[in-house]
Parts: sequence; C-alpha cells; structure tokens
Amino acid sequence: MKAAQTIRKRITDQGPDALWSYADFGGLPLQAVAKCLSRLAKEGLIKRVRKGLYYFPKQTALGLSQPSASSLLAKTVMRCGNRPVFSGGTASFQNLGLTTQIPAQYTILSGLAAKTVRVGGLTARVRHRELGHLTGASQLDVWCLDAIRNLKHVPDSTPADALIKIMKQFKTGAHPLKKLLRFAQGEPPRVRALMGAMAEQVGYRGPEIKKLRSSLNPLTKFHIGVASVLSNAAIWNIV
Repeated sequence: MKAAQTIRKRITDQGPDALWSYADFGGLPLQAVAKCLSRLAKEGLIKRVRKGLYYFPKQTALGLSQPSASSLLAKTVMRCGNRPVFSGGTASFQNLGLTTQIPAQYTILSGLAAKTVRVGGLTARVRHRELGHLTGASQLDVWCLDAIRNLKHVPDSTPADALIKIMKQFKTGAHPLKKLLRFAQGEPPRVRALMGAMAEQVGYRGPEIKKLRSSLNPLTKFHIGVASVLSNAAIWNIV
C-alpha cells in the first residue's frame, strides 16, 4: 500500500474529531507524510490547524466541528515531548457532565516536567503525572479516573453528587468498567477504593474487585464525603 493510501486509511479508520501530526505516521517518509496531509487538506478531508497539525472534522447541525482546546493543547505538548499526554483538570469534570463550568486554565497530564505552554491564545498548565499504568487508555478513561481522583474539586457540586453521576454512567455502560478497574490498580489508594466500591455498587462482580480490595491497607480510612451514597462504603473503609 502506498504511503498516501496508508495515511488516508488511518485517518478515516479512526474517524472524525481527531488531530493528526507528522509524528502519528512514524515509519513513513516525513516528506511523503507532509505532502499527503497537505493534499488531503486541499481536498477538504482534513483542516490545517497549524504547521504540521491537522484536524479531521465531523459534520454537526452547526456546521463542521472544531478541535477542542484541551485536545489541541494536549497534541501540542505531545509533539514537544513525544510522550503520551491527556487533558485533565476541569476538562475531566466538564466532559463527564459533572459541571458546565469552562476551564479558566487548561490542564495537561503528562510524564513531562511541570510547565506552562501556550498555543495561540490558549494557555495550559502541564501537570506531571506518571502514566505508565495507563497504556491503552483512552482520553475518556483518563477523564473518568481524573475526576474520581479529584471529586472534592468539582465546581458547583458535592463529591457525593458527582459520584452519583459517574455511577449512573457506569450503569449505562458509558465506561468500560473492566478496563477502568485495571487502570485503577496504578492509581492512589483512595481512587482504588472508590473505583472498587462504585463498580461493586452497580453490580460488577469481576475478579478486579477482589484485587483492588486486597491492594488497600485495611487500617486506612478514606474521608471523601461520599459514604452516604455508597451502601458498601464501610467495606471499602470510605467514611
């Protein structure tokens, strides 16, 4: 398969609402990638966002979609550091429907050193976080884990209200619990406890539950403010 066919197929297979840079086509000649992306932009399949960065839009009732600020910043940070990065912070709460508040400053989670980056008129804070345990995670997976990690900081909400909304999404199958529980193994103890308690509460009975519980110190208590909405809170030392 020619490079141009390979590039087009990768873009269309992943589908709309995705950002692409030269680095996403490793193994193909850089010059061929650049020419092909430029040609696809002229055809109208993708849109050039900035030098070396393109967006595959989707048709909406209001016209063609635009890349989200958080994904644009994340992609820019990844190009600089060549490491996996995800958006987080208030974007996690917003994209899970826990708040309608728009981030005053965007947060990017990365194994890179903490710093501030600017792309056009956008500013983001890069927050250092080890992401090795999140191999294979989607942005939605990370938003979910990040929101659970920061339940006490959801704008205009209590931790209990935010937890109820997340559990409703678990019940509808909006989040793949088996995968999330696996990723939770590398999260802080309070996240492991909350993930195990929530999954158990909505009826999940996989072996990941037992593994999470055995990873916790039985003497550690978690004061999170959600015990009232978890019937199994005491089993997970959530008070």
